[in-house]
Amino acid sequence: MSPIDKKLIAALKGAPMLVTATVALMEELVRVLVREVEVVSKRKLAEHPELLKYKQRLAMDYGSNMKAIAAQTEMMKKLTPEAKDALRDMAKKLAVAVDYNARMLRAAVDASRQLIQNIMTMIRNEAMPRQSYKNSARSHLELGNYSPTCQPLAVSRTV
Repeated sequence: MSPIDKKLIAALKGAPMLVTATVALMEELVRVLVREVEVVSKRKLAEHPELLKYKQRLAMDYGSNMKAIAAQTEMMKKLTPEAKDALRDMAKKLAVAVDYNARMLRAAVDASRQLIQNIMTMIRNEAMPRQSYKNSARSHLELGNYSPTCQPLAVSRTV
C-alpha cells in the first residue's frame, strides 16, 4: 500500500517501506473514519458492517506497523526531516479523525438510546392503567411505593 497524496509520496521518497506503508495506512484510516461518520449520520445501515470490518482490519494493521517501527528506533533516526514532518502531520490528521469519529458515533449511540427510552416511556404510559382518583391515605399500600409514615408491625395472637 502506498500513499495517495502526491505531497506525501514526495516527502517519503527514499523512506523505508515500513514507514511508507504505515503512512498509507494512516491516510486510508482517516478516509474510512470520515466515511463511517457519513454512513452512520445518513443511516446507510447496509454499508456499515462492511466498513466497520475494514476499519478494524486497518486499525490492527496500523497497530502492528507502529509496534514494528517502535522496535526499530534506528530506522526513525535515519528519516529525512521531510519524511518526519509528513509522518507527524499524518499522525495529527489521524488523531483529529479518530476524535471526530468517536464524538459522532457517541452522539449517534446517545440519540438511539434516547429514542428507545422515549418509545419505552410512551408504551409504558399507554399500557399502564390511569387512575383518575388516588386516595392519598392508602397510596402507600400500593406495590412499589415507599411511605415514611408506614412502620413495620408484628402482632402475636397468643395470650
